[in-house]
Amino acid sequence: MFCKLFWQFMRRTYPWIPLAIVLWRAAGATGRDRLRAQIKFWKLYSRIDFAGLLAIAMELIQPEFWV
Repeated sequence: MFCKLFWQFMRRTYPWIPLAIVLWRAAGATGRDRLRAQIKFWKLYSRIDFAGLLAIAMELIQPEFWV
């Protein structure tokens, strides 16, 4: 039950929560583990759809949305 809820939460917040988890691990790691965490961070970061986020932000800024 907990596992199913956990994965539902991760799917809905992807990639923001996994990105925070990887940053947390990278901060506490050293050597090869830190390098692996940094690579994983940049892989997750590259998956973020910034164009989609910008489109949502621009849509919310439009004056006709607030009328």
